[in-house]
Amino acid sequence: MKFADFIESLDQNSIEGSNNLLHETKNLVIDQRTTCLNQETFKKFYDFGTELSIFDKFAELTEGVKANTTENRAVTHFQYRDKSSKLYEQSLTAISKLAEHLSSFEKIIFFGIGGSYLGPKLMNDIFTGGKQEIIFITGSDPEEYKFLVEKDHTNTAFIIASKSFSTIETLESYQSVTDGKNLKQTFAITANVSSAIEYGIDENQIFEFDKGVGGRFSIWSPINIVLFLKLGIQGFESFLKAGNEIDNSYKNELASNPALSLAIQDLLMINLLDMQTSLILNYDYKLRNFASYVQQLDMESLGKTVDIEGNTIKDHQTGSIVWGGYAPRSQHSFFQHLYQGSTPANTYIIGSKSKNLNAKQMTGQIKSLKEGNFNEKDPHKLVNIRKFTSISFDEISPQTLGELIAIWENKTIFKSMFWNINPFDQWGVELGKINTLKEIE
Repeated sequence: MKFADFIESLDQNSIEGSNNLLHETKNLVIDQRTTCLNQETFKKFYDFGTELSIFDKFAELTEGVKANTTENRAVTHFQYRDKSSKLYEQSLTAISKLAEHLSSFEKIIFFGIGGSYLGPKLMNDIFTGGKQEIIFITGSDPEEYKFLVEKDHTNTAFIIASKSFSTIETLESYQSVTDGKNLKQTFAITANVSSAIEYGIDENQIFEFDKGVGGRFSIWSPINIVLFLKLGIQGFESFLKAGNEIDNSYKNELASNPALSLAIQDLLMINLLDMQTSLILNYDYKLRNFASYVQQLDMESLGKTVDIEGNTIKDHQTGSIVWGGYAPRSQHSFFQHLYQGSTPANTYIIGSKSKNLNAKQMTGQIKSLKEGNFNEKDPHKLVNIRKFTSISFDEISPQTLGELIAIWENKTIFKSMFWNINPFDQWGVELGKINTLKEIE
């Protein structure tokens, strides 16, 4: 049965109700009971997932099959968090050497964009350790980096993070800041070693990751040098281990897999309840840019209108618009729309447990969205119950982040399996690059 036929077989008026979906990992508590979606509907998805051999396909992915069919590549980011793989050891060796090189510098300027920026920048927001100041530059407007031009960079290391080593914004901004005079202090993290050598970077200062690692999945590779600099090898390995444990949870029953359960929630919200957007709200300041991180992960992976066989998808939506931000700030910008607007969103509320005001705000907002105010007589003040999921944890740690990011990646992949689309290419983005090059020429 195709996904469109499966969705057609479900009654939109019979999917609401109660469920007991409370998933607990080592570090996260994921509460889907407030989605108001009934248990029976989830069971129908589990049965359909079994028919589609979801877990068998996921197992093949983790083992490195060539699942990225349009680029004829294996998907290898899973291996970077699997201690038994060669890529795991190679990556740790490379990242340890890079950290050793960087230890003698007072400052680091990190040039990258997309996954080569969002992941490292997220880690820099969250973890405060490390000896050096790290400045992130994404290009391509000179206004972003003009304060670095013609400065003394004697004690500065430069990192160019680019999978292809042809990213226009990254190379242009690096060239503008350094004027080509700091190659001896420059390090490359790339899947294209030959281009980095041709550019003039010393081979001993180039650190490779596999071509099968998509940029939006590269946080497990040497691209995430920032986490290593902040917490050292022990913290980095804790992050990898937590992600790998989430991967291995596919071996459990379908109903107990948190990533699959969240994927089903998304599918229900998008394809049956016609929610066009997913709203990500983080109540911890350190996680203020998490919404931007998962926005790229989800939208670049799932923004597709053809299936794996190349057939146009006409019968259902794929993907959604992902938005959100730092919730204490957002409460004073778009929460009015969340409470009383006419277009509800598939909402995730994420935060740590503490006695701080932000945690109390999270508790208060959850109660408000869960219960509404049905006793209110004034229609202008009436707030309806909203469908949402909350994700809570005791503290922000590398283990917490490893679980959270791996779950988000895997739920993105599970959704692609139901929709039968390739989540590992981004040909629309490539067209934009091609036409930009034409403008430069």
